[in-house]
Amino acid sequence: MSFISAIQQARFLILDGALGTELARRGIAIELPLWSANAILYNPQAIVAIHSDYIRAGADIITTATFRTDSLTFSQVGLSERQAEEATFRAVELAREAIADIHPSRQIWIAGSIAPLADCYEPESAPDFNTALRIHRQKAQWLADAGVDFALLETMNNLSEARAASIAALETGLPVFTSFILDESGALLSGENIWSAMNEIKTLGVSGLGINCTHHSLISNFLEKYEPKLDLPLILYANAGIYSRRNGWRKDPNFTPQNYARIAANWLKSGAKIIGGCCGTTPDFIKALADLRKSPV
Repeated sequence: MSFISAIQQARFLILDGALGTELARRGIAIELPLWSANAILYNPQAIVAIHSDYIRAGADIITTATFRTDSLTFSQVGLSERQAEEATFRAVELAREAIADIHPSRQIWIAGSIAPLADCYEPESAPDFNTALRIHRQKAQWLADAGVDFALLETMNNLSEARAASIAALETGLPVFTSFILDESGALLSGENIWSAMNEIKTLGVSGLGINCTHHSLISNFLEKYEPKLDLPLILYANAGIYSRRNGWRKDPNFTPQNYARIAANWLKSGAKIIGGCCGTTPDFIKALADLRKSPV
């Protein structure tokens, strides 16, 4: 069965939870700019352990630790393009290792993570379109050659780079989901309108659209406003807190696994097809989503 067929046939699929913040929670160093890619180089078995825990919790999709394995980011710490490529392939191998270790009875899909080339919260630092297209083409092809099931473009904070990354990923022939991060007003961090951005990316031929790295309330507000107009599968994965450039990260004490499952139940009614967790979420959040799948529709 293809990944797209699985989406069409399932009530919904469960994406895994956070990797970077989960590594930090487990005491693994993830300094910027490499972020979770540090663990590929120095603590690969920690990545395997987290992937395995998410599979045990009920995830159908494991996201590779490739959020920062592009050649531009690696060059910032004196590492080569070849080392970036090797890290990308190694991350996919680690996901496969976790699947093999657990040997689940259900199909587990591998999402190849592609992130903004600059800081996710600084759209003004994004490279120009042609630079972004060149670097994303390279990274997307590495992921395709490594054998991921689809490309997951995460935390896109401006339309120009989202276009470049989507075009690059689509050239590989992989299914592509393009997911955006929202500010506190519900716009992209660049200030651009989310609905306009999604419609432009849709015309490129992506398989799905999404929102991630965003407080659940902003995702719910988006669905309330645009749900009747949506006609592509949606991937949604919220943070366990609230981030703003003015106030930094604030934990949301009301965002528990059980509350998230109740929120996700409403998202399903609005047409969400893939739900998981972003920053601050743990395997407990994914288990709560798996329990939701056991409940009546």
